[in-house]
Amino acid sequence: MDKLIQDIVSVDHSCAKAVEEAKKKKQDVSLNMNDKKKEIYDDFVAQYQKTLDEKKSELSAKIAETKKKADDEYEVSLNKLSDLYKLHKDEWIDAIVERCKDLS
Repeated sequence: MDKLIQDIVSVDHSCAKAVEEAKKKKQDVSLNMNDKKKEIYDDFVAQYQKTLDEKKSELSAKIAETKKKADDEYEVSLNKLSDLYKLHKDEWIDAIVERCKDLS
């Protein structure tokens, strides 16, 4: 009978040890899974930031190009207007003076 009790206690200790090892493995797997989850998330964030930076650079380049084009068009229009003013300023001044005289 003592032998039977010793065998049962021995099996119980073996089972308890197996349960503890299984708990430890489960904990290790859980930690590993959390680390992997964080790694995947960090990779996603890094890729997202890279894509965001690329799009930001593209938009900045487009904005700069559009601004330069608008500035160039403004300069052309300003020059045309200045040339037109230089060409007709005396005529326009005379017309304004004549209209003011007519109003008096």
